[in-house]
Amino acid sequence: MTDDDQRLTGSRERFTRPPTPAGFDSSRAAERAADPRGWRYEETERETVHRVIAERRDVRRFRPDEVPEDVLERVLAAAHRAPSVGLMQPWRLIVIRELATRVAMRRLAQRERLRQADRFDERTRQFLDQKVEGVVEAPLGVCVCCDHGQPDAEILGRGTIPETDVYSTACAIENLWLAARAEGLGVGWVSFYRPEDLRALLDIPSRVDPIAYLCLGWPDERPVRPSLETAGWSSRLALDAVVMNERWREDSARPAASNGHRSAQPAGTAGGAPSADAGPDRAAAIAARDRLDQLVKPVGSLGALEALIERWAAVTGRPPPPGVRAGVLICAADHGHVVRGTSLFDSEVSAQVTAAAARGETAVGVLAHRGGHELLVADLGLVGPTPPGVRDAKIAAGSADMTAGTALSPDELDMALETGAALARELADHDVDCLVLGEIGIGNTATTAALVCALTGASSQLAVGRGTGVDAAGLERKRATVTAALARHGAPLPPREALRTVGGLELAALAGAAGEAARLRLPVLLDGYAVTAAALVAVQLDPPVGEVLIASHRSAEPGHDILLAELGLEPLLDLRLRLGEASGALLALPLIEAAGALYDGMGTFEESGVARSR
Repeated sequence: MTDDDQRLTGSRERFTRPPTPAGFDSSRAAERAADPRGWRYEETERETVHRVIAERRDVRRFRPDEVPEDVLERVLAAAHRAPSVGLMQPWRLIVIRELATRVAMRRLAQRERLRQADRFDERTRQFLDQKVEGVVEAPLGVCVCCDHGQPDAEILGRGTIPETDVYSTACAIENLWLAARAEGLGVGWVSFYRPEDLRALLDIPSRVDPIAYLCLGWPDERPVRPSLETAGWSSRLALDAVVMNERWREDSARPAASNGHRSAQPAGTAGGAPSADAGPDRAAAIAARDRLDQLVKPVGSLGALEALIERWAAVTGRPPPPGVRAGVLICAADHGHVVRGTSLFDSEVSAQVTAAAARGETAVGVLAHRGGHELLVADLGLVGPTPPGVRDAKIAAGSADMTAGTALSPDELDMALETGAALARELADHDVDCLVLGEIGIGNTATTAALVCALTGASSQLAVGRGTGVDAAGLERKRATVTAALARHGAPLPPREALRTVGGLELAALAGAAGEAARLRLPVLLDGYAVTAAALVAVQLDPPVGEVLIASHRSAEPGHDILLAELGLEPLLDLRLRLGEASGALLALPLIEAAGALYDGMGTFEESGVARSR
């Protein structure tokens, strides 16, 4: 017996995969991959579900027979099983049995029905034919309420759409209605009343809104069509009149396209070239997730590394390799606004740092050499001559002062985007696994802040940080410069306009490089504040670019959080860096390599001889 055989045999003797606890998903990745439709019901059961949906009706006439308590409990339980955003469960169900309360409710409905009648002009008589006697005829009423809770309570998913509690309550109403139909019960929705009157009748507190008053009982009619359709009030629209593909269609009478074609995409980042049609490789990402699920560890226990592995696989078709070789692109340029005291240093320092980076003497040079990465340092817009060892890709001698006019001309912007794309292609040809982006340029944190404000509408107070370490007076000068530029050009602006008016040559080149990497299906590891701003431009120009981006770290610059939120990216590291020149991205690469090594080297339960029980 070999050592490996002994190891596996020992594993079988030592370990048993614990059974899945009750209430957790007991399916395995291999099962789901073998039968993606394995969760569906049998055909006859599916037909029943769709039949219940199709035959749900608004019932107006009821029998006086009582509803058994067990039937009522099943219907109410169905309502309580409704989906809710953030599992907030905002619905509250008031069951009304007392005849006096139902009579009072009918009076509210009758009064409001007469108040509304004149709104329908020639259809007034037809409107008055809609009876409300069912409020009393039905043995039960159910008032479905939405309890908004305390206004200062944070609910997952309700931060930007406060109405999600009402939408969730509507789901409870539909669940109740469908369950009632399955039981043979009728439901009638009463909508003729004033909410404040119903609130007073049922002692509903002010923080709670009554969403629906429902009549519930055995029906004295069995309608095959909606009652308003039978009465000629209206008719059901055709499905293709309400289904739209990709974008809103104002003309709802026009059939929705069904040929599977994609809608028109915004122009790409480099010269208007379109993004890759293929999009993320979801099959590869799911295959990676399946293997992660089978590794000898609790499901999801590698946290953000598992999301990183899936994202990498979605871009490249495979997880990150245990050894990642990066193409590192550093774009350098100067900025015209530095004459206004927006930096501690003058423009000539940009050329000195760029030259040192090309010689391997700055952080990017040291880290790139240490990792065996391909480093390309390019001059996109230094004021002076291109330093030795630096690629001459100069478009202009720096950008113009954004407070006095536009920072870039249209031609300069196009050339910078195209040059960045070309440099990304060149690095990709060197058999690299990803593209790492960095920048060098005195004054570019002020430019970045202005670009962030122009792209997102954020204030200069939030977007402007200390950069190279300016003092309080220098920080105020930076903020004043950014504020002046925004006052001149406006905000928010479309991405090209933002980049042209307040951007920089190196940032435009980085945006072009990110767009080209997306077309080449090459992951892009972002550095800090300036690079992430360029990436946001690339994504706003061509949204699929966002699928290839990975945030390496969180910068000490306060505006970086705004950008990360806009891109929906969580950084791998938070080291309070503000150095730039791709240093944070290169520091994150070993973490990506470790994720690849774990994925490649860890055994699955089956490979490790671990028995599985349930």
